[in-house]
Amino acid sequence: MKKIDVQNPVVELDGDEMAQVIWRNIKENLILPYLNLDIRYYDLGIQNRDLTNDQVTIDAANAILEHNVGIKCATITPDEERVKEFGLKKMWRSPNGTIRNIVGGTVFREP
Repeated sequence: MKKIDVQNPVVELDGDEMAQVIWRNIKENLILPYLNLDIRYYDLGIQNRDLTNDQVTIDAANAILEHNVGIKCATITPDEERVKEFGLKKMWRSPNGTIRNIVGGTVFREP
């Protein structure tokens, strides 16, 4: 079967824990076998956000602005317990909020 060529890059925002595992499975089995696409990868796992002082979240949001599409996995927004569990430098803000603020997004809870 011939793969479908995707014209524009796709920004991939990898996440934490099982979301990362499930997304990898979906990508490897349901997307990559059928599509030729340029993936711009950003690791938004809590440990990488801590390592980069959350710059990776800002870079990922700017990539979404540049390429007009992003696929984001679930991420951990750390509380005090998670800060201790992962030995984080600080209690980082929600990556969802950071991305939403940069791309001018809106939260809605009802249709």
